[in-house]
Amino acid sequence: MRFTALTALLLACTLPARAGDVTLAQPPAAAQAAVLHAIAELPPQSPQRRRYRLAVAYGAPLFPADADLMPQLGEAVNAGIAAWLRLPAARRAHDILIAPDADYFWQQDGVEYAAQFIVHLEPRGTGSALSVAQAHPTARYGRKFHLLGRTGPGYYEDIRPIAPSSQAGADLQAFLAAALKPSTP
Repeated sequence: MRFTALTALLLACTLPARAGDVTLAQPPAAAQAAVLHAIAELPPQSPQRRRYRLAVAYGAPLFPADADLMPQLGEAVNAGIAAWLRLPAARRAHDILIAPDADYFWQQDGVEYAAQFIVHLEPRGTGSALSVAQAHPTARYGRKFHLLGRTGPGYYEDIRPIAPSSQAGADLQAFLAAALKPSTP
């Protein structure tokens, strides 16, 4: 069986279908607006407020460049982000970056965890499919003494790259699915 160049391109630019995708009733543009609103309206006392502090639509000046989302030195290959980076800009048009407070870590899989999330919205029928990829997942392991630290000898936060947590992505998907669920009269 021969694949045409167009078929190969389409296969290369498709996010892998995952059982964890959430189907939404809203089309991608409306779902994007609803996600941005849900994050903006989190109450200050909510524990999710620091975890999902900043939501930025794709194309906005604060949305990071592709090079900034690629794994940095010391990070393992991240299949979710790699697949998202292969998508053409037109398919990312309704996507959102959700980032925690810079100094916020939460308990996840037995470690203090932090990550940025890319929420990808893809048309599906009259609605959309929502999937989540994680960029730059890190874990904090306490403080560690460094003789030659960046500001001299002292104790520094021991923060290291870690594999993306499937539970962290599932938690965000569940939160967004509940926030975007149509209210029943």
